[in-house]
Amino acid sequence: MLKIKSRNPVWGDINMKKVTLTNLIIHYAQSNKAEGKSPNTVVWYSEMLHSYTKFLESNNINTTLAEFNVVNVRQFIIYEQERQVSPFTVQCKVRSLKAFSSWLLREGYTKDNILANVKLPKTPNRIIEPLTQLEIEKLFAAQNPLTSVGSRDIAILTLLLDTGLRESELCNLKREDTHIEEGFIKVMGKGAKERIIPFGARTQKVLWRYSIHFRPDPENEYNDYFFLTLDARKLIPNAVRQIIKRWGKRVGIPRLHVHLCRHTFATNFLVYECGDVFRLQQLLGHTSLEMVRRYVHYASDQDIIKGHVVSPMDKIGIKGIRGYKIDKILRKKDSISEYQHQGMKYDEDISRSKRNIGNGRGSHKYSR
Repeated sequence: MLKIKSRNPVWGDINMKKVTLTNLIIHYAQSNKAEGKSPNTVVWYSEMLHSYTKFLESNNINTTLAEFNVVNVRQFIIYEQERQVSPFTVQCKVRSLKAFSSWLLREGYTKDNILANVKLPKTPNRIIEPLTQLEIEKLFAAQNPLTSVGSRDIAILTLLLDTGLRESELCNLKREDTHIEEGFIKVMGKGAKERIIPFGARTQKVLWRYSIHFRPDPENEYNDYFFLTLDARKLIPNAVRQIIKRWGKRVGIPRLHVHLCRHTFATNFLVYECGDVFRLQQLLGHTSLEMVRRYVHYASDQDIIKGHVVSPMDKIGIKGIRGYKIDKILRKKDSISEYQHQGMKYDEDISRSKRNIGNGRGSHKYSR
């Protein structure tokens, strides 16, 4: 008997395994937009997921939902690691795949969270050194504050170091939200969350100089961003990125980038006791204390470097560790150069000190 195809198929009749990943990624992007995620976040997720589909294509594997499984994802991770992709980038790609897997379950494309048991690859826990005072002084000394470009760039760097803004927040900062006289700005952060960030007197000074004397008049009221190009257009994040990067290379600080300014702000905020971690969390726009804990670690490292070193061996006070005549000779100011001028006398004193140690005239514990 001939089976008649239903004219009104329901969701359960669809063979989900044959749905292409490309269409699902498009659907996922639309879902992210509807949830209010920022355009940058939507694009980021899509790019991370498309790298997986490209991997499947390069291995002649069908780019359908049926091939979105643990085995292929783990092969993808190994493939990225063997290409020597940054561990942080690999972890980001796996994060996006796991988020995509959770979304597939919520939308009914899968019956289970396919990647629930896939763990994130580990990343090295590196210490990010904030900019030092000397490095910051070198950066400012390399710009002419009495030019349009110099005044703008100095204002940008000062605001980044004094507020910890993200580059997108800096570029989207409107003039009406920049309250220079009152000493604060109002920014729209991630997740469409608005926050107020104060800044100090020095930042006020450079912002005033740029705003009054060098900021061009925008083309229209819709382009009234605070930081503009010389032809009065909006300064985009990539432009700010290049400005900061070239600036750093010019003064011999190649590690300089926009996010390093954010690290420097957060570290200095804690080092100079400008507030507690909860206040820092609010200023940075983090939803949790997880990221703020990293800055606490960085600040602790700075205290260790700059502060007085408390040595366990000094506290214990081992009596067997004693000084010898040779130590006194080497500690004397300019003793080496002084003895070198005297010729053989320096060599004779060193040899005599060594013989004394060997004959047991030093600590008997070390001559046994």
